[in-house]
Amino acid sequence: MTDRLEKLKGRTPRVLLQESCKRSAVIIPLIKTDSGTEVLFEVRSPGVGRQPGDVCFPGGARQNNESPVQTAVREACEELLIKPEQLEIIGPSDMFHNESLLVCPFAAWLKDYKGTFSKDEVSEVFTVPLQHFIDNEPFMCRSRMVRERDEDFPYELISGGKDYKWPPRIDDELFYRLEGHTLWGITARILNGFIKLL
Repeated sequence: MTDRLEKLKGRTPRVLLQESCKRSAVIIPLIKTDSGTEVLFEVRSPGVGRQPGDVCFPGGARQNNESPVQTAVREACEELLIKPEQLEIIGPSDMFHNESLLVCPFAAWLKDYKGTFSKDEVSEVFTVPLQHFIDNEPFMCRSRMVRERDEDFPYELISGGKDYKWPPRIDDELFYRLEGHTLWGITARILNGFIKLL
């Protein structure tokens, strides 16, 4: 047993349930302009299956054995119709994780961008000065998540059975009001984490 416990020494902890999570990666695209640094956002096309009309960063699900940065670059190139060499990776920002999703964000300079995008996935792109997010905190709204259990849930195995006092899951949703758009959800969380790093 001592030999098995020795494995704990010096190890890097992993996130529990990470293997069952859908893994994604995004680029936080930064553009240098005469008036300062701008952050580029996409508006998801009405034809996409998930979150149509939402404001997001370019990105998507990992394929095969891609590294997170490879996923982020591939997805950004597909969605913005750019070449990989137009992205200069600055570095990773903090990851977003919940029970079903792990998103790895990477800040990157977007160079020589001409406003192109894939109309299959994106309905428009727009930029916001980075300074706007540094100067303006998001507002927060609390939501309570209700969990439903399958009919065959083994209540007899837990103290209290069907009367067990489940703690509520409370999420604090962040919102950024932008001119003509609202930024919220995972994208707002990732952006807020990035701004805090700055």
